Amino acid sequence: MRFGREIRRRRKALGLTQDALAERARISPHFVSAIENGHTRDPSLSTLQALARGLATSVGDLVDSAREVPGLSPLGAEVGRMFDAMPEDAQTAIVTILRSLRRRPR
Repeated sequence: MRFGREIRRRRKALGLTQDALAERARISPHFVSAIENGHTRDPSLSTLQALARGLATSVGDLVDSAREVPGLSPLGAEVGRMFDAMPEDAQTAIVTILRSLRRRPR
């Protein structure tokens, strides 16, 4: 739940509603609510990237802020920092690949 609280705290600090964050992040307001309320505890990298964009921060910063979430390893924070260090076209390529893998029927 800590990650969701952090998203809510940052959103409110920017004076954004859930709808405004959803629009900036290009995700649904329902999904923003689910994250903030702890119903989505393991967001994908593409969701992290979208939230970071919407909150005007980096993926690494969001992951670092969520380090107290049970089950989040230090490797997760390191991956976030590595992702941030990549050029934007590489970030986009990785997110595209991950999305296509997620949509594949099993």
